[in-house]
Amino acid sequence: MKDIVTESSSFDLVTFIPLLRERIYTKSPFARQFLVSWVTVLDAVPDIQMLVYLPDILDGLFHILGDPNQEIKKMCESTLGEFLKSIKESPKKANFSHMVNILTAHSQSSEDLIQLTAVTWLKEFIRLSGRSILPYTSGILTAILPCLAYDDERKNLLFDADNKKMIIEVSKTVNNSLMKLITAEDDSDINEQPDSSEPAEDSASRQTVEKLALPSVIDVLSKHLLHNSTQTRLSVLRWIYHLHMQIPNKMFQHVEELFPVLIRTLSDPCDEVVLRDLEVLAEISSSAAGRRHSIQLPEHIKNLSVAPPGSMNIYFIKFMLSLMNLFATDHQLLDDRGSFIIQQLCLLLNAEDIYRTLAEILLKESDLKFASHIVQTLNTILLTSKELFELRNRLKDLKTEKCCSLFVCLYRSWCYNAVATVSLCFLTQNYKHACDLLQKFGDLEVTVEFLTEIDKLVQLIESPIFTYLRLQLLDVEHNHHLMKSLYGLLMLLPQSDAFRTLLHRLQCIPNLQQMHMPTNERYKRAHGFLASCY
Repeated sequence: MKDIVTESSSFDLVTFIPLLRERIYTKSPFARQFLVSWVTVLDAVPDIQMLVYLPDILDGLFHILGDPNQEIKKMCESTLGEFLKSIKESPKKANFSHMVNILTAHSQSSEDLIQLTAVTWLKEFIRLSGRSILPYTSGILTAILPCLAYDDERKNLLFDADNKKMIIEVSKTVNNSLMKLITAEDDSDINEQPDSSEPAEDSASRQTVEKLALPSVIDVLSKHLLHNSTQTRLSVLRWIYHLHMQIPNKMFQHVEELFPVLIRTLSDPCDEVVLRDLEVLAEISSSAAGRRHSIQLPEHIKNLSVAPPGSMNIYFIKFMLSLMNLFATDHQLLDDRGSFIIQQLCLLLNAEDIYRTLAEILLKESDLKFASHIVQTLNTILLTSKELFELRNRLKDLKTEKCCSLFVCLYRSWCYNAVATVSLCFLTQNYKHACDLLQKFGDLEVTVEFLTEIDKLVQLIESPIFTYLRLQLLDVEHNHHLMKSLYGLLMLLPQSDAFRTLLHRLQCIPNLQQMHMPTNERYKRAHGFLASCY
């Protein structure tokens, strides 16, 4: 029968294909084997262009690929392989748009062979069809993103580690190839009329962004940002970052949908995910497109009267406020990851802008306990983090009006925490004011937490950060307020390790009378002192 059909010039393939499409979903192994053999024979006939009819039977072939019979499975795999080979040889004959949705559906199969075959086809489709595949981006991402890491919940008897690794590698290729199709040229106005003098092909290329269903892509990315796989979440964040870099004007039309999810992702248990999330939020906050994009701000943000710095847009203020709200509702996050988040932000954005804005937001904070906690955290980062080295140097000297303005801005908020305020005065060399503040400490309630903060301040004074302060103790005559401040801290401390450390430091300060002795007399006294230490 097959020989008769293949050699006949009157065989009606148009009528035969609908019958084949109808019967191909049979569950009978014998019928499946029979149908696959027919498809193989028809594809081998040179005069029959089976690629034209492939969209009609492709879904059925993938169902047969999942047959438990290994012989049928291998037959179907071989047939699909021949079809893919034909597509590679004659891509113009393939109807990619009619097959891509079939492939995305089977890319989510629970059977590894079906999934691997489907993602392999998708990889070739993207390579061969190029930007014309963009309208199907959301569907492809829905299929590919969960494939980027092992899913422990899907372990079953059919699980094959080698197949799963291949699926991951092919899925990464699909993901990266699809991402590269979106370029900065796609950020042009979607309503812009094509230039009549421009070739039709070039005009179509310029308007490809119209085919990218960005709302559906954003929806897919938002949902998969909550996926249980770390690799999937990282890939989603790379996608969002790439889209913001390439098509920022388009992305800012949808940023309100993404923003809450991005803020919640800061609580992710994986540091790498949080870091990638911060990169996205930093790009949103500093993007020039954001300054051109107007949004309706909530009243609580308007009432803050905080303007974004010159290099930032309004989303920077929204980000800082959301970050503060997140810390206020999740104190554990502030304790565990607060320093990490703020330090990384200071690397990604301008540290002074961050500290100024957070300080201004804190002025409106009604929860005094939280305000004291966050100031303590910000102060510790300011004094110890290498990322804030330049900011510390500017505050230390207060040489310019801008530096003085920053000190005043920080000081007003640092007043929520008494010890942090004194340490800020030490940093900025306002020793007289620090001395005056310490005189007021007698009116405060001395708690264990309060003493712990003073203990930490003493440790900081002994750290390299305050080397310049310790050296200034040599100039007793001109730094008596500094000495008096340190003695004030000493009087506040119980006789603990911090007390003994600070006491020993103060005992090293030269006596003012000794500083005015003749040189030979000072030498004798110093020599005697050093000798007594051994």
